[in-house]
Amino acid sequence: MVISNNFISDSVLFLRNTLRNTLTDPISRGGDNSSFIFTAFPKTNTQYPLIVVKNTGINTKKLGMASEVNWVNAKYEIKVFARNSKECDDLTQKIIDNLRSNQFGTSSTNAEELFGFKLENCVPVVSVEGDNTIHMKVLSFLYSNILT
Repeated sequence: MVISNNFISDSVLFLRNTLRNTLTDPISRGGDNSSFIFTAFPKTNTQYPLIVVKNTGINTKKLGMASEVNWVNAKYEIKVFARNSKECDDLTQKIIDNLRSNQFGTSSTNAEELFGFKLENCVPVVSVEGDNTIHMKVLSFLYSNILT
């Protein structure tokens, strides 16, 4: 559940957990999907594919002169790191489909009250590290919330 006092961390954890519960790790790591989706890039034993979810900004607007209620626009970034472009594209599409359908009023985010999903951009990046080519997509998107 996302609450006002911890909105940023709660919303990032909610998005990470939503993806963990709905995406299947394309490779067998001997555990659950938690070893595949993170809130920060892992420091050790990096094995692709992996997904990193983070908040990149927030802005608020009071909903009335004497109101304590705020309209919040929160920006998030998801980085998809994969072994090849097909794997990267497939994971990216699954993430977009999942997030666009997981909004307040669509069954699963009623407690979180995140709504107004807007994908702002999806940028492909290819990185070469030694003999390895890492395919990556950076998704930038926005959710809204009303905080009391």
